[in-house]
Parts: sequence; C-alpha cells; structure tokens
Amino acid sequence: MYKSFILAILLFSILSSCSLKNPLSKKVDLTYLDCPKSLILAPGKSLSLENINISLSKDYSINCYFTEDNIDEVIFDFNYQLNIDVKNTELKKINADFWIFVTNKEESEKILESSFTKSLDLSQAIQENNQLSLSFKDSVKLKRYEYDQGIKIFLSLN
Repeated sequence: MYKSFILAILLFSILSSCSLKNPLSKKVDLTYLDCPKSLILAPGKSLSLENINISLSKDYSINCYFTEDNIDEVIFDFNYQLNIDVKNTELKKINADFWIFVTNKEESEKILESSFTKSLDLSQAIQENNQLSLSFKDSVKLKRYEYDQGIKIFLSLN
C-alpha cells in the first residue's frame, strides 16, 4: 500500500513536470504593433457644462495588437483619464462622450468613428476639493489592411 502511494506521487510529479500542451488551455497569443500617431483635437480637449469643466488628460496611452486567432483585425486599447473640476453645482451625475476618429494617413477619408458615453459621478468631486480624476479604458477594432495602409487617430470629448 505504501509503495503504491509513493509510486502514484512519483508518477504524478513526472507527468506534471513534462511540458505537455494542455488542450483545455485558453491562452491567447498577442502580437503587439506600432501604434500610429494620435492627437487630441483642440476643440474637444475639454468640455464645460453648468459649472463643471471636464478635460481629457494628455497622458493617455494606446496599445495596438492583434490575436493569433484573428490576424485580420487590429485592436486598439485606449487608456485615458478625465479630469473633472466642479464649481457650485447641484448635479450629482453627468454624461460625457469620448470620441475616437480614425482617418487614412492623408486625413482625406474617415475610416472609423466611435463614441463611448461615460456616466460621471460628481459626488466624490464635491467631497474632495471639487476636483476628481477618473480613469477609463475603451477598445476599437479595425481591419488589418486599413492599418497597414497607414492611419491617424484623433481623440475628443463631446
């Protein structure tokens, strides 16, 4: 009995140490790409509504990649912050739209336009010196051949 128990432990440790590919694994391989130039549009860098000023931070980041499962589609992840300055308002929540425009390299053709509505809770800002900074992450997808031809990305608030 004791020998079979030790044999079972040894057999399990040998099998688990082998580099066998797990058929149930859901690992997805990503290939990162160089992200194209991006720009915050001057009229859309801030938004003023009823004693509330919302501005898009310049410290945003974009990750560009595709998955091995779908190499014909490029995914763009946008990580950004909205800075909120509240002055004497009764509003507790407000909506702001984050816009992403993608054009060809010459800026003569719009390839993609996406809008993400953000519901901003102002109650924290009122308690914390009337200022608040919120982080967000949004993604858009683009066809690989459009990415390969060259694109520019524009960001805006509305």
